[in-house]
Amino acid sequence: TTHIEGFIIDDIIMKMSFISVLLIICCSCVTFSHQWTEISGGLKHISSSVNYLWGVDSNDKIYRCTRPCTGNWVNIAGGLMQVDVSDIEVWGVTSANHIYKRSIDAGGSWVKVNGLLKHVSASGNGYIWGVNSGDYIYKCKKPCNGAWINVPGRLKQIDGGEKYVYGVNSGNTVYSRPVDGSGGWFAVPGKKMQYVSVGHDEVFGIDEDSDVYRCKIPCIGNWEEMAFDEGSMGEIDATIDGAFGVSTGGTIYEKEIA
Repeated sequence: TTHIEGFIIDDIIMKMSFISVLLIICCSCVTFSHQWTEISGGLKHISSSVNYLWGVDSNDKIYRCTRPCTGNWVNIAGGLMQVDVSDIEVWGVTSANHIYKRSIDAGGSWVKVNGLLKHVSASGNGYIWGVNSGDYIYKCKKPCNGAWINVPGRLKQIDGGEKYVYGVNSGNTVYSRPVDGSGGWFAVPGKKMQYVSVGHDEVFGIDEDSDVYRCKIPCIGNWEEMAFDEGSMGEIDATIDGAFGVSTGGTIYEKEIA
């Protein structure tokens, strides 16, 4: 009986060990599949849509890459310090704060839009949002041809989504409100962020230590850190199926959104 019991116990231990190994392997596979992956090239700013990535480098040169992007960046004529894309257009601002737009596939040419902004967001549902050099906030109903409407408040950076627009002020407090500008600004608790981007279901942010976070929309402060072991993240942009970032050193990364 003792030998039989010992055999049974040994068999159970072996099966448990085998199951543990399988779990470790499976967990490793899941973790690996959702790691940040480097994309060849160097940018200071990036923006993503379902079909394209757009970005600008440290010299304000403009680039576009068809997704899935493996680093085959195409230089686009012009000079912009920041760009943002919707599914049909790309918008950008120059170092002199002039505003331009063109087709997302780079067809046609750049069209100048009246107004002055230091940061523009084209991804909002039905509206273009932007902030000027004084951090004053503006919105313009699509298709926008320069009929900007001032929205109360001050933000240094802004990004529009399907239902909400998010932004950060000079003190790195995150604010949100309905994307059509109705209602008032809601101060999102939990973390101070220096940059935010709105994805399909989540808002993403880079905190004051250059760490990356995500928060389920509507975000009420339940920020979850996203591991990033490649240094410090400087800027991030998200679309329905992925997050794309640029490190403070200009390296480009992408991450599948689960």
